[in-house]
Amino acid sequence: MKNLFFILTTFFFISSSSLAADCSFLNVDPKITIKSSYGKLNYDTSKTTKEITNIAKKFNLVETGLFASGLSTVNVNFDITINTFSNIMGNSEFCVTPTEVIIFLGLENPTIYLSKELSQNSCQYNVVLRHEKVHQQINKSTLEYYLPLFKKSVTSIIKKIRPIHVSDINNIKNATAELTKIYNKKLTPLVNYIKKEMLTEQQKLDNPNNYHYENSLCL
Repeated sequence: MKNLFFILTTFFFISSSSLAADCSFLNVDPKITIKSSYGKLNYDTSKTTKEITNIAKKFNLVETGLFASGLSTVNVNFDITINTFSNIMGNSEFCVTPTEVIIFLGLENPTIYLSKELSQNSCQYNVVLRHEKVHQQINKSTLEYYLPLFKKSVTSIIKKIRPIHVSDINNIKNATAELTKIYNKKLTPLVNYIKKEMLTEQQKLDNPNNYHYENSLCL
């Protein structure tokens, strides 16, 4: 997994037409801050099995013909904020250079749904609860694994993105927005890769053999 992640990193160094050659000599070494959170785990016991199954189907999280008495969901949140400095090059020419890049990559609104048709503290209830807790732990563990790799890749990518040249001081704000857009374009494939790996790990838990084993626990 690690090698594939770094191979993906090398694909995103295409230059932008908005980057001017006369800014290319400037050193790009912004402070990079990676923030993350696992979110606060929520429990929802207000829905029926049918309602939970419908939620699962919307996210392609349940096979046709299976009914979900439990479900785990989470959002992977990704956001970029940058601060810039405008180098005055003379004749009203400016190079807008990033000084700080703040990136958030974390879990948002992790939720475990448990059918209200399950009897609390029953064997089936406890098995379903344990199963869904494992799903949430997989989300957390996958994010923990990839965060250091993500930071290393982010540092490599950002240092190769050149400052933006502008000829009007009124365009500096637009240049900062353009840099943010470029960072989003370069880094989003890495975030999508992490999401895909998270789903792959989840599918290792959701397989017929494990379902059969869990069902047998309450016979």
